[in-house]
Amino acid sequence: MPTLPVVSLGKDLGKAIGLGHPWIYDRALARKQPPFEPGQLVRVAYRGRDLATGFADPDGPIAVRLLHCSLDRTPTRADTQVGSPTWVMQRAERAARLRASDPTLTQTNAIRLIHGENDYMPGLVVDLYDDTAVVVFDGRAASAFWRPRIRSVQRGVARVGFAPARWWARPGSAMRGQPAENPLHGDEPPETIVIHDREARFEVDVRLGQKTGLFLDQRENRYRVAEFAAGLDVLNLFAYTGGFSIHAALAGARKVTSIDLAGPVNSAAQRNFALSQLESAHHRFVTADCFTYLASALSHGERYGLVIVDPPSFAPSKQARPRALDAYRRLNRMALDVTAPGGWLVSASCSSHISLADLMDVLASAGQHSSRTVQIVEIRGASSDHPTRPGFPEGQYLKLIIAAVGPSGG
Repeated sequence: MPTLPVVSLGKDLGKAIGLGHPWIYDRALARKQPPFEPGQLVRVAYRGRDLATGFADPDGPIAVRLLHCSLDRTPTRADTQVGSPTWVMQRAERAARLRASDPTLTQTNAIRLIHGENDYMPGLVVDLYDDTAVVVFDGRAASAFWRPRIRSVQRGVARVGFAPARWWARPGSAMRGQPAENPLHGDEPPETIVIHDREARFEVDVRLGQKTGLFLDQRENRYRVAEFAAGLDVLNLFAYTGGFSIHAALAGARKVTSIDLAGPVNSAAQRNFALSQLESAHHRFVTADCFTYLASALSHGERYGLVIVDPPSFAPSKQARPRALDAYRRLNRMALDVTAPGGWLVSASCSSHISLADLMDVLASAGQHSSRTVQIVEIRGASSDHPTRPGFPEGQYLKLIIAAVGPSGG
């Protein structure tokens, strides 16, 4: 491999890099740097000491996404140099093997096959829906690095038995102005793909649906929350296409009310109820703003035995965090107010800028405001096909709390 250009750091990040953090922020760079192309392989160094290899992202706050730590005790062999076809195949095979060895994933044909930084393949997400692999490149630099290497990714996962008929690319959140979704291999996907998730069935829009079409990270949380639903009236806020709703109904919920601001996803939820052989007539699908709905429900004295609060990210950036916390507090206070004494409140946050401690504080504030007892009985994260690296706290973005709600008084 030819000598790589060097990105020089303004401070020593050797400890964080050695512990596995995969990002170098632009604010950590020395003042003067040569120009880099998006996706260009570079070495990261501090005062002449080689720390890591990664690819450059001159357009965003993450200046380098790290691919290999030079501080590792076992050096990279010449035949598996960073970014080579062999290196890519080995990384993809390792990610696929982890999924193939996970017994919980035999219950569905919709899984996250490659989870970016947490699978040591930064900026690359591959979600598998039946025979379709949906690929997301997180930004222009990730696209420039991974797109030419997709064939090696395919060969790596195929070694473990994953051979999707088509690979379809969608633009990531940082891909404004970049090419629209396009086939990387095979033909274009159908308008919807029907997947199974235990007894539940969902139609997935891999072209226009949120994320890659379904919130795969909440899969195991849907299973667990459904175990509390039997015989209860359930309220699912920000229901999307009915993930929590359908599993609750299948588990024996007396009635499920699903709230979402988008009419098309409510229609999709009703179709998913039918696909799952559930009578949608026994449940409610309301197109409304969740805050507005909660205010109306409270004024009419409505109470629910299980309330699920799973909003979109209120804090897409660190700057948005104070306003996001205010929104979380308001939302959870209102949700707690419509939870029946003896019932359950499930509260989630998918923002890496909101910590578990923040979410616990939100629930404590809600209990104080409503003069209700709140007891946390379980804390959960993302599904097992969304592994996390211990040295990368940003990777632990999803938090979900199951809380028991009591009457006023302690």
